Order: sequence, then structure tokens, then C-alpha cells
Amino acid sequence: MSHTLFHAALDASLLLCALGLLWRMSTWYRLRIGPDVQDVTLVHRLRALLRGLAAALFTRRAFHVGAALLLDVLLQRRLYRSDKSRWLTHLLIFVGFMGLLLMHALAAVVTLKLFTGYESTRNPYLFLRNLFGAMVVVGLAFFLFGLRHRRRHTRHAPARRPRDAAFVVLLGFVLATGFLLEADKIVSPQVFYRMAKEFNGSADPAELKPLRAFWASEFGVAFDDLTVPIAPDLLRQGRAMHEADCETCHAGAASAFVSYPVSRVLAPLARVLDAGQAPTWLLYLHVFACFIGLATLPFTRFYHAFAAPISLLVNGAGPGRALSSAGRAVRRALALDACVGCGICDAHCSVAPLARHLDNRYLLPSHKLIATGELTRGRLLPSGHPTDGARDAAWRAAEGAFGCTDCGRCTSVCPVGLDLDDLWQSGRADLARAGLTAPAQWVRARPALAWAELLQSDSWPRSFFDPDARDAPLSADRSSFSRCVQCQTCTNVCPVVAHSTDPGSGVDLTPQKVMNLLRLGLRDLAMGSSMVWSCATCYQCQEHCPQGIRVADIMLELRTLAVQRLGTVRSQKEFS
Repeated sequence: MSHTLFHAALDASLLLCALGLLWRMSTWYRLRIGPDVQDVTLVHRLRALLRGLAAALFTRRAFHVGAALLLDVLLQRRLYRSDKSRWLTHLLIFVGFMGLLLMHALAAVVTLKLFTGYESTRNPYLFLRNLFGAMVVVGLAFFLFGLRHRRRHTRHAPARRPRDAAFVVLLGFVLATGFLLEADKIVSPQVFYRMAKEFNGSADPAELKPLRAFWASEFGVAFDDLTVPIAPDLLRQGRAMHEADCETCHAGAASAFVSYPVSRVLAPLARVLDAGQAPTWLLYLHVFACFIGLATLPFTRFYHAFAAPISLLVNGAGPGRALSSAGRAVRRALALDACVGCGICDAHCSVAPLARHLDNRYLLPSHKLIATGELTRGRLLPSGHPTDGARDAAWRAAEGAFGCTDCGRCTSVCPVGLDLDDLWQSGRADLARAGLTAPAQWVRARPALAWAELLQSDSWPRSFFDPDARDAPLSADRSSFSRCVQCQTCTNVCPVVAHSTDPGSGVDLTPQKVMNLLRLGLRDLAMGSSMVWSCATCYQCQEHCPQGIRVADIMLELRTLAVQRLGTVRSQKEFS
């Protein structure tokens, strides 16, 4: 390959990558998530960055940052705690890719400087190159299998953009062309003669016959004019020539435990491949695919490979709640890029079952994160009239955001250490500022009986509001609450009831009364109760219930179901 062309392509890809990284990073200093950071300027954020860097380098925080680099970035401690199978997948891809990058792609500036006498065709480098490549291949296979499995069993998996799928294909293409190139070099007589001319000083087939015989026997080069079996004397002469001219640079081809078996498949085609200049165009395909991957990395979801480590290091520098307003602004914007889309938060979300049964993906943390980014960038705005509320994506996003119980599970299991609790709080504030208020504000404006009457009006088909186990598995299933004996234990331990100085205005129905309404088949009345919306989801009622009734889960289900059904009635009755 021409050095001029190589360096021009490399410089262009590095420039595009650098510009892309700068552009993506600039959003961390431009986006404003949450009313508390609306007045934070670029200057404030840059000052916070400089102060953070100084603290991370010259204070005790440096030890915490170093620990985060080792344990969280390199060893992925958080991912190991959350999902060991994904941790193994990540480790295979990360270690394999970094090994190929440092000991192969950057061998001239890294490996050659660290190890004297480095030759890519010697061991352990030949073996390690195949090992690192095999690790990435196995890791990608695990990744694709896991992704297919999760999509098959997850109804609301985040959509993958075509560019992200194309990047995965490109990465596979880089690996495939790399192994094919090495395999073709093993069997290619053309490559053999070029090396012999360079190191032996001759490319005459007759003069090199002993060496050719030895390389055909030991390395698998496919010479058409050599007959099998090869005479032992000829092999001895070839071994002597190999030890004199080649042994210091070449290890046995079998050390390339991936490429060598592939070379055996290519051996019958060696002559055709040489005639078609396969080593040359395979090299061009492999190198330029690498350059394309480098140039496009910042513009794909895999940009998180750059943003996620920064997020983990920021966590190591100090807790998010201790950050200044400028620091919080940067961290929230960084979270949008650092999210790896793994879905672990969705698997641990306490309201995930309701997302499936109510068919509202915005109840899930991964989709709430996407909606937060869309709202911040001005792409998710309310339609401007409440009559569209139950169908509009913005209103459904608000329903999902305000349906969150703030249990903190998503934050605790996030492998990238995102402070999702803070992000949800700030995102909800932005939704309210955009006119997408919390359902509790308009549900409490009417008494429970008024909502029940609206639901029972003649204009609505009864079948629309009939209990459906698919929509509400707990409140529609009598076995969930029929065991209630009205002992009032749930009411006695309820902090909402205990702290209500005026029972008439604080809670209209106590928890055991809500359960009784369900037993009487008056779920419509229970949905509009202020108790449902005042519930703190502390789970005291559920933990103390002598009958094991899932009181808090039923309250949460009624709350989310009310958003869907009362919201529709509200829109049609009040704003038509």
C-alpha cells in the first residue's frame, strides 16, 4: 500500500473522528436538563470542568479516580455485579479489541517500543493476534445472541438505528478481512517469493527449491510444482536455509490457530488468489474498513465506548449530589451519551410489569432516558391541546415519567453509574414546565365519585372499562385482594395516613378501604381516590399485611391505570 495514500486516509479518518468527538462532547456543555440549570452558561461549565480536573489530579480524589479507572472502567466491576454474562461479553470484546489496537494496529508506536526484536510473524505476537481476534469474534457472537434473546423476550426493547447495525457489520468485516488476509499470506507463493527476495536476496524458484519444500511442509505454502511426498534430503536442506535466513522472523504457522485452518481451506485457490492480487485488495479492504470505523464511531450508539468511561471517572471523582449546578448540568447531558442501552435498568424496574400490560414503553428507564434527551433537544413537545393527551407521544412520555416510583433500582444497577434518580427528577420538572404536568395534579381536582360517574357515563362502552387481566393483572384478579379481612393493619402502618392532619382532605380512602372497593367490584371508584395518588410506595402496608396482599403494588397499578383511563375521560369530557 502506498505510504502517501495510507497516511492521507489515516489523517482524514482521525480528523473526522476528532471533529465528531468534539461535536458530541459539545452537547455536554450546551444541553440544559432541569430548571435548576437553565441559567448555567458555557463559562460556568468550563470552570466546573477545570475545577473538577484539578481536584481529580491534585487532591485525595485522585486515588478514587484511579480506583474507578481500574475497577469500574477496565474491570467493569459494576457490570459484573449486575449481569455476569454481559460482563464476560464486554470483557472479551474490550480486551480483544484493545489487544489488537495496541499490539497490531499501533504496533509500530507501542509494541515495537516496548519489546525489542518485535516481529508480527513471531511468537507470542502471532498467537496473541489470533487470540485477541478470536476474543472479539466470540464476544460479538455473545452480544448478538444476547441482543436477539432480549428482543425476543422484551416487548419494549429500544429501537436500534440502521447506522448502529451497520457499524456492527463493519466491525465484523474488519475481523473477517484480517483473518482472510493473514490466511492468504500463509498459503500465497507470491508473498513467499516477495519475502525471499527481501531477506534471501533471490526469488529464483530453482534456487529456492529446498526452502520452498520446507515452507510447503511446515508453513503450508501452496506451490503447484512441488510433488508430495517431499524427499527428506530436500527438507533438511530447506530447514538449514530457513534457520539461516527466516527463523529469526517467522514462527510456525500453526500458532495462528484461527488463520491457519482458514488457510487450509484457501490452499486449493492459492494460484487464483495470487493471480487476482488477493493479498493487495484484502489489505486495502481491511485497512480502509478500519479507517471508516474510526471516522464514524462518534456518530453511532457505540460512542458510549468513549462517554461511558468518562461517566465512571466522574463518579469516582465525587458523588453526583455534591456537584455544583454547573457540574450537574454537564453530568446530566453526559448521561444521555454514556448510556450503553443494555436494558439492565428495565429488567430491575419496579414498574416494568405495568409497562408491558399498559403498553407504555415510557414507563421503562431506558425509554425515559431517550424521551429526556428528545425533550431536551426540542424533539418531543406536547401537541398543544389536551384532547390529544392520551394518544400523543409527549403525554405518554409524561405518564411514564410521573409513573416512576423513585425506587432507585435503575441507578443502583446501572453498569455505567448514571445518576438516573437525579435525571428523572430534572426531566419531570422539564415536562411540567412544558405543560406536561403530573397526573396527580389533575386527578385530585375531582373527587373519586366524580371520576367514577364519568367512567360510567353512557357515552363510553362498558367493555372499554371492564377489568382486563392483560391491562391490570392485580386489580382485575380477585385472588389478589379477596383475602383482605379489613384488619386495618395496612392503614395503621401507612405514613400517609399517619401524617395526615386532616383525614378529610389528606386521604379520602384508607388503604384497606381501597382493597374493599376492589372486593366490591368498584375499581372505577378506587382509581380516582386521592389515597392512590398520595401513596408513598414505601411498601410498609405490603410488608406488614398478614394475608400477604400486594397492597402497594395494587396502588401503583391503579395509579398507572388511572393515567390511561381517567386521562382519556378528562380529555373528552373537559376539553372537547
